[in-house]
Amino acid sequence: MFRPITVFFSSCLLVSLIIVPITGCGDVSDDPAAQTPEQEVVSTEWVKSAPDFKLLSTQLEQVSLSSFKGKVVLLDFWATWCQPCQVEMPIFEQLHHQYESKGFSVVGISVDREKLAVVEPFIENLSIDYPILFADEKVFQEYAIMALPTAVLIDRQGKIRHRFEGSTGSKENYVEVIEKWL
Repeated sequence: MFRPITVFFSSCLLVSLIIVPITGCGDVSDDPAAQTPEQEVVSTEWVKSAPDFKLLSTQLEQVSLSSFKGKVVLLDFWATWCQPCQVEMPIFEQLHHQYESKGFSVVGISVDREKLAVVEPFIENLSIDYPILFADEKVFQEYAIMALPTAVLIDRQGKIRHRFEGSTGSKENYVEVIEKWL
């Protein structure tokens, strides 16, 4: 048990050391036109089955991706120490409520090692009420998370349709893609 945990945390540390310099995980302008190249979002269309997972939630329950079957889901991979993530989360909260009645849900996946001790006060401070889960090494690898924030849009049939890497800083960038798949 000790060895897999050590490997997981070592992998997360290594990825963090790579991610922070690449993504410029610092202050992000609210104006997408003013973003530096390090802050630009990479937005790509995909057509691939989304890997199912079962992860622990902030309510200490196991939640699977398959429990959202039939919905359009935006997976948000984030961390409390990531400034661009902090910009995106209130946008995702708005989108979650705006489109919830149309079968849309945001699911946050935290990569924080400290889990509940750090994440719970953080999401309370931002008034986030969409589901928050804790990443494990497998989901991190299966979704090829190379930067934070990364958002993955999954259609009603469980196919990955779009991937955003980096902060857009703009609700409109997400609205266009979400509405296409609702």
